[in-house]
Amino acid sequence: MLRNSRAWHWTATVLLAVTMAANAQEGGTGNTRLLVTQVRVKPAMIDTWRTLERDRVVPALKKAGVKQYTVFETLVGDQTEFVIVRPLPSFAEFNGPDLIEKALGARGAATLNARLRDCIEGSHSRIENSRDEFFLNPGAAGALFVSRYRAMPGRQGDYMNFVRNEMMPLARRAQQNGTFAGWSVTTSVQGGEPNLITLNMFYSDFESLDGPPPLAKTLGPEGVAEFLRKGAGLINQVEQSVLKRVPDLSY
Repeated sequence: MLRNSRAWHWTATVLLAVTMAANAQEGGTGNTRLLVTQVRVKPAMIDTWRTLERDRVVPALKKAGVKQYTVFETLVGDQTEFVIVRPLPSFAEFNGPDLIEKALGARGAATLNARLRDCIEGSHSRIENSRDEFFLNPGAAGALFVSRYRAMPGRQGDYMNFVRNEMMPLARRAQQNGTFAGWSVTTSVQGGEPNLITLNMFYSDFESLDGPPPLAKTLGPEGVAEFLRKGAGLINQVEQSVLKRVPDLSY
């Protein structure tokens, strides 16, 4: 499905990510700190893991006061991998018992965590700072196109201004006319490659990935050419993947 549009997505979405080096300890002004966990589930245990997440983990986290919890299933990439994203307001959360134990007690948490460990091959957590000024709320959009980039040396500030002045007005128009559902831009801090930029582009359905990307639809061919010229040489692509939001595991 992605073969015909991959070149379009690469040339346009390569210009849709920006960040400055974030304040690693406090998230930085204008950032929302996120805890992002990649979980590799054993193929034979996917149904069991999803049931545990739905019936035990999600209720426990709600009881513990977690305001938002989103689970994505990888469709293009490692297909046994799920990505879990939630806010991390303070590192003080890591003091004392974890959230599951706070909700279920030590014995209940130990039992649940043992069952979860039986389902997975491994997991990796990292902290990412989401740039609030570049966030366009996607609501509960189910299709996610993820692109990761490295900024060219010394060009983060230039690209920040490019996104703020050139891209965001176009992105808001694209969201308003229904071309895409929204986006977010994050930077890896602890647990990942420092300052690795991730662009998350959300769509209401996967069919939208077959056509030109949002800014190309908004600008037209001549506008796209000028847009790409202005933004050339600012970032390099690392990888792309396609994910699906899992509604019954998310809130």
